Amino acid sequence: MSTPTGTTADQTQPYVVYAPTPWSEDVWFLANDGRCLGWIHRYTEKSHTLFGVYTHGCDSQGLRVWLTSTTTLEAAASYMAEHVHDLIAHSRRLAPDPVNPLGLHERR
Repeated sequence: MSTPTGTTADQTQPYVVYAPTPWSEDVWFLANDGRCLGWIHRYTEKSHTLFGVYTHGCDSQGLRVWLTSTTTLEAAASYMAEHVHDLIAHSRRLAPDPVNPLGLHERR
């Protein structure tokens, strides 16, 4: 578990980036109070390393929806924390995420 990043909607529970996920060193998820809010994926485009922000939930093709990309993990986590209500709204409109259909993570 990493250090809490970003701001919160209620100022009582910090959003936390868990990194990396057990199945990939290039994928993180942002969680708050037991709920996965979205995913961050590190990728390389030409000679640049970027961190893509994706929804928790899949579109009609079974893919997570890309929202934005940043140049650092911290910036991606901050974007997600600032747009938490949008992420939750996206998640409600999308099909369940096959990796974690309930949006829950294990607390340690």
